Amino acid sequence: MPDRDDEAVKLALLAHDLRTPLAAMRLTAELIGGKPLDADQFEKLSILLRSIDALTEMTGELVEAVRSEQVPVPSRQGVADIVHDCAELFRIAADEKGLIFRLHIEPAVHGLVTTHATELRRIVTTLLDNAVKYTDQGSVVVDVSEGNPFDAERTGEDADFVCVSITDTGPGIDSEEETRLFRPFSRGKRGLETTEGSGLGLWGAATQARQLEGQLCLVRPEAGGSRFELRIPAQKGAATPRQTGIESIPRAENAASATHVLIVDDNETNCRLMSALMESFGYSFDVVHSGEDALNALPGKGYDAVLLDLNMPGKSGVDTAQEIKADAAYSDLPLIAVTAALEAVGEGRLRAVGFQDVIAKPLSPAELFAALERARMPPDGSKVVS
Repeated sequence: MPDRDDEAVKLALLAHDLRTPLAAMRLTAELIGGKPLDADQFEKLSILLRSIDALTEMTGELVEAVRSEQVPVPSRQGVADIVHDCAELFRIAADEKGLIFRLHIEPAVHGLVTTHATELRRIVTTLLDNAVKYTDQGSVVVDVSEGNPFDAERTGEDADFVCVSITDTGPGIDSEEETRLFRPFSRGKRGLETTEGSGLGLWGAATQARQLEGQLCLVRPEAGGSRFELRIPAQKGAATPRQTGIESIPRAENAASATHVLIVDDNETNCRLMSALMESFGYSFDVVHSGEDALNALPGKGYDAVLLDLNMPGKSGVDTAQEIKADAAYSDLPLIAVTAALEAVGEGRLRAVGFQDVIAKPLSPAELFAALERARMPPDGSKVVS
C-alpha cells in the first residue's frame, strides 16, 4: 500500500507541473485578447481566462497544502460569481446541442460568499456536465437562491444557506438507479450506453457537499428529466477582489524608449509566448535556451534586462544569476526571475542572489511590463532614454 504522504507529494507534483501549461494557456489567451475582437469572441475569451484562473487557483491550493502541511487560508469568493462562471462554460456546449440554457440567480445571492470556492466549483461543474451530456433535447435550467438546509432541525442555525438547483429534460433516473446514485463507481443505464466514465462524479459531488456541511439530493420533476439540488452554508459579506475580463497589454511609449531583453528559458512554447509579449510591448529581444547560452550571449549586446526561467536542466536560473552577478561587467544588469514555483524557492532567496524582480506564472503582461520598465530606471528614479 503506497504511503499517504508519498501519494500527497505525487499529487502536489502533478499540480505543480500543470502550472506551466496553464500559464502558457493564459498568456496565449491574453495575446489573443490584444487583437480586435467582436463581443462574442471577447465574452468567450473571458470565460476561458476565468476557467484557467480557477484551475490555477486549485493547483496552487494543493501545492501549498502539501508544502506547508496545512490547509492554506482560503479567499472569500462570491457564490453567484462561481456558479455564473461554471454555467457560462456549459452554455457553449448546450448551444452546440441546440438546448435551451437558462441561468437565474436571485439578487440576494449576490451578497453571499463562500470560503470553499474550489469544492463548490467542482460540484456545480459535475452536475452541469451530466445535465448537458445526457440531455438530447429540451433545456437545462440553473436556479440559485437563498434557501434552508434539507435537515429541518438545522433551519434555525445562524448560517445562511444557498440552494443551487439544476434541472434538465433528459431521460431521468429510475427508482432502481436512484438507490445507488451516490455510490462510487456506479453508473446509470444511460451513461453506460452512451459515454465512458468512472462513476465517481456524483459520489464525489455528494461527498464534497457533506464536507461543506451541506447536502446534494435528487428531485424528480413531474414533467420528467432530473433535478439536483445542492444546499450548502454560505456567509454574508464582501468577496475577495478577483481578476476579471481580459487584461490589456501595455506598450512602450515610443521606439526610442524600447528595451532590449534577453529571454532565457528551455521551454520552446514559453519562449514563443514571451517573444510575442516582447513584440506586443514594442521591445527588442534575443532568446536562448540554457544558462550556459545566456552567459555566452551577454558580451557586446547591451541588454537592459534578462528574463530568467528558474527550472532549467544543467545550469539553473539561480546558478546563472549568481554567475552573472559575479562578473563585474554585469553586476548592475537587472535580472527578472520568471517561475511557476515561487513557494519552492522563496522570493527572499531570489533577491539575495541578485534578482531585481520576481514574476510568478501565470504571467500578468502588465506586471511583466512594469518590471521591465523598472529595469531601465537608474537608482535616482529618472528614466533612461537610449
